[in-house]
Amino acid sequence: MLRKIIIASTLGLFLATAVVTPASAATIRTGSACSKVGQSVKVGSKTYVCGKNPYVTPTRNTYMLKACRDTNALYRTVKAAYDDMLEQANIFGYKTLADLGNALGGKEKTDLDTLQKTITDTEALLTRQCRRGA
Repeated sequence: MLRKIIIASTLGLFLATAVVTPASAATIRTGSACSKVGQSVKVGSKTYVCGKNPYVTPTRNTYMLKACRDTNALYRTVKAAYDDMLEQANIFGYKTLADLGNALGGKEKTDLDTLQKTITDTEALLTRQCRRGA
């Protein structure tokens, strides 16, 4: 009888002190396969979203950082604005927005330089936040 109590106590103590982590939480990272688009999973301080990662594997649904998805949306918006402005500049005979900015000068040049810097910074963020294993 005493032996059963000691075994049960030891087993209970072991189970009470064991750290249990869900198997799914341990394996989720950028690039892990997922099936339900839009599903959010929080692992530690990072939030992952299921969808098509624009930077790593656009042909299948994988988990990506929520910041990756948000940065991609910002990049597409800024890039569309840049492309529209470039098309308008081409209508007036300027080959690049830098040429247009030099011709306009002043605040417009500063705004165009800021737009170009925003695109460059957003591309760098995409590289950092959307890479596999992040």
